[in-house]
Amino acid sequence: MENNKTQVSSQLLGHLYELCYRAHSGTSFSPEKRAVSYVRDYSEMLANDLAELGENTGSYKEKFIAKFTAWMAAKSNCLSSMIAGPSNFPVRRAEKANNAEHARYEEFMHWRDKYFTAVNRKPRLPFSTDLEEAERKLVTLEAYQETVKDLGKFIRKLKTDDEAVIVKEALEQGFSADLLKRLDFYGGKWRVPSFILTNNNARIKDTKQKIADLERRITTQDNWEDIHFNGGYITVNDDRVKIFHETKPEQEIRDFLKKSGFRWSPHWVCWCRRLTPNALADVRGFILPRLNQ
Repeated sequence: MENNKTQVSSQLLGHLYELCYRAHSGTSFSPEKRAVSYVRDYSEMLANDLAELGENTGSYKEKFIAKFTAWMAAKSNCLSSMIAGPSNFPVRRAEKANNAEHARYEEFMHWRDKYFTAVNRKPRLPFSTDLEEAERKLVTLEAYQETVKDLGKFIRKLKTDDEAVIVKEALEQGFSADLLKRLDFYGGKWRVPSFILTNNNARIKDTKQKIADLERRITTQDNWEDIHFNGGYITVNDDRVKIFHETKPEQEIRDFLKKSGFRWSPHWVCWCRRLTPNALADVRGFILPRLNQ
C-alpha cells in the first residue's frame, strides 16, 4: 500500500489516496489499484479543468476536491457481498449506501458541468442553432444508451466475477474507462448500475421534449402575423412575445401587463415575455381584450 501511495503522492489528489483506498475496500478485491486509478484519473481531470478555465478558476480547485471527497466518503460505506461474504449480508443497508454514493457522484458531476456552463455562457443562440445543438445532444445520448446496454451484454457473456478480467476485456473492446468505473457488484455478479440507463433515458426524454418545443416555437414565430390594437401592436420574434405601444400606456395597463408576466425591455423598447403556449393564450384571452378597451 505504501508503494501505491508513493506512486500518486505528487498528483493533485495524492493526499486523498487513503480515502480512495477505504472507498473501495468494501467493494473491490484490489482497493489499492482502484485507489491509484481514481487518484490518477481525477487528478488528471482536475488539472485539465484548471488549464481550460485559465483565469476563471476562482475557487474551482477547492470545490472540486470537496465534492470529490464527499463522493469518496459516501463510497466508503458501500459493501459488496462478494467482498463481505453472503452470510447475513445487510442488503438494505448496502442498497441505501449505494444510493447515497450515487447521489454524491451525480452532485459532483452536476456541479462540474454547471461551473463550466456558467463560465462559457454565451448570448442566447438563434432558434435554428439551439435546435441543431439539441439534435446533436440527442444523438450522443442515444448512442451512450446503446453503449451502456452493449457493455451489460458483454459482461454477461464473459461469465466471470473477476473484476480485473472484466475491465481488461472491456477496455480492449473499446468501452470507456470512465464507464467501467461505475460497475458495481450486486446480486452475486458485476453489472452496470441500472440508474445509469434510467438517468440517461430521462435526459433523452427531456432532450426530445426540448426539440419538440423548439420546433413548435420556430413554427409559431415563422407563421406569426402581427396583431394590432388601439395604440400599438403585438409581434413575435427573438423568442419573445412583444407588445409595442405608440405612447406610454396608462398605469393600470402597465400593472396589468406586469401581473401577466410581461416585463419592460429597454433594449427592445417594449413589453415582452418569453414565447410559450401560456404566453400566447394570455395575449389572446386576457391582454388583447384589455388593450382594445
